[in-house]
Amino acid sequence: MRRAMWFAIAVAIVPMVSGFAATVGVSVGPGLSFSPPTVTVAPGDTVVWTFLSFHSSTSDVQTGPEVWNSGLMFSGTFSHTFTTPGTYPYYCSLHSFPGGTFMNGSVQVQAAAVPTLTSVSPTSGSSSGGTAVTLTGTNFDSTCTVDFGGAAATGVSAPSATTINATTPPHAAGTVTVGVTCGGSTATLTNGFTFNDAPSVTSVTPTSALPGSTITITGSGFQSGATVTFGGTASPTVTFVNATALQAVVPNIASGAATIVVTNPDALSGSFTGFTLTSIAIPMLSTELLLLLGLALVLVAIRPPQ
Repeated sequence: MRRAMWFAIAVAIVPMVSGFAATVGVSVGPGLSFSPPTVTVAPGDTVVWTFLSFHSSTSDVQTGPEVWNSGLMFSGTFSHTFTTPGTYPYYCSLHSFPGGTFMNGSVQVQAAAVPTLTSVSPTSGSSSGGTAVTLTGTNFDSTCTVDFGGAAATGVSAPSATTINATTPPHAAGTVTVGVTCGGSTATLTNGFTFNDAPSVTSVTPTSALPGSTITITGSGFQSGATVTFGGTASPTVTFVNATALQAVVPNIASGAATIVVTNPDALSGSFTGFTLTSIAIPMLSTELLLLLGLALVLVAIRPPQ
């Protein structure tokens, strides 16, 4: 009997997790005490009193957000779920009184920590979505959600209290506010992420050129730091003019058709297939002309010096 009683006490005082809300146990008795006398919980957590002798668990106040009264119980359990932050004292109605010290306890309900958001990396990605990002801040947990300009992110996970991993949703091009919501509180980062459309190449001037020539690439969505390749070979020099124009030097590669690809620093790219590399034409000499040239060289060689 005594072993069973102490087992009940041990179970009663161990917090148990159910989903994201916890259940915290308090043993009532077997003496004139609540054990532990003070417990700390979060909003949504439940306190369960396990009765081991004839007592009650009664809140000091009978009005307000947290009021409870188990009535006198000799065994069994009584529970109350707390929703409002604050300190809530209680007592045994048989052996003490509100504000007393003989058989009294207290439940402290702490407000959930408010999240903060300090950075998003990378800071830009495709307007089609699908960019993997890491958010840095504080007080993150597994309940957090993330939005980009009001559009919900997918694949949200919080490996730590300071890091969230997520995948961006599709969104119109532009810079948006990023929000993290945890436990009803939201942290935001203004201008935290920029959605970009992929660059588009509409024309090149000229459409054919020798290696080493500079061509102008026209389109939209170009970014400073963009790279250009010709048939897979990088241009040795790329000049960013503006969002609609680039200049690039043709690399030294074989003549023929070459697809031009513009890749922005955010890895989005666009291509153009109407460009041709040319080479310097060397005229073909006829057989007769080659014979005459050879004869002239021979005559020069055998001509006696003057």
